[in-house]
Amino acid sequence: MDIYIDESIHERANFIVLAAVCAGQDDIRLASEALSQCGFVPGRDEFKSSMTMSGNKHAQDLRERFREIIGGCKIAIGVCAVNERHQLMALAARISEAVSSHDPAKKRTVHLDQGMKRQPIILPNGYFLNADCDSKAVIGIQVADCCAHFIATMLLGELGLFTKMVPARRVYPENEGDLELAWELWASIRYALAGSEPIGPVDDDGDYEPLLKPFGLVLSDGCDERIVDIAEKRFGSVWVGCIH
Repeated sequence: MDIYIDESIHERANFIVLAAVCAGQDDIRLASEALSQCGFVPGRDEFKSSMTMSGNKHAQDLRERFREIIGGCKIAIGVCAVNERHQLMALAARISEAVSSHDPAKKRTVHLDQGMKRQPIILPNGYFLNADCDSKAVIGIQVADCCAHFIATMLLGELGLFTKMVPARRVYPENEGDLELAWELWASIRYALAGSEPIGPVDDDGDYEPLLKPFGLVLSDGCDERIVDIAEKRFGSVWVGCIH
């Protein structure tokens, strides 16, 4: 299982999200198949979160297929300020450290999208760097692009800067109302965001409240205090119990 990392930059809110998607060969195969089945040619075409979605059914379908794939992976998140863009590679290294804490003996390749400024970094033992990836060739970067956009949308929702609503039946089949898209996104990938360590105590029977620590959350020292607060609120713990 390798790590694919891409960013989503939001100047109006002064943050950059780095999404690290831990994906196996089967996940990458599914992503390639999704491209083909949605009318794209792998290696020539690619998913971009910035592509026009309105009226573009092929792009919408691909985004939803990628969402399904992301939900079956594991996701670690990094957040920094916009003026720290030149330090994204260092933030990626910190995210890799967080991922390695779950399985220190695992060997992985860390794939970074093109454009991240080169820095001297140290990765965990057994981790290898593949920088400046062409996202058309390395499909996992496209999945990470989609994931970074989802994470950024959730943060913008917490800030009140993204308020799009969707039918509640997408989560609650019997409900005819609406709910926030940012929350619906979180609900669809929350298991991928969760680690395995419970927040609260474990009782004598091994039971615990279904609230887990994140798989990986790294916040830079340069983040605005409000960004730190909302990132910890949304991603600092993951509810994996029933939401219906």
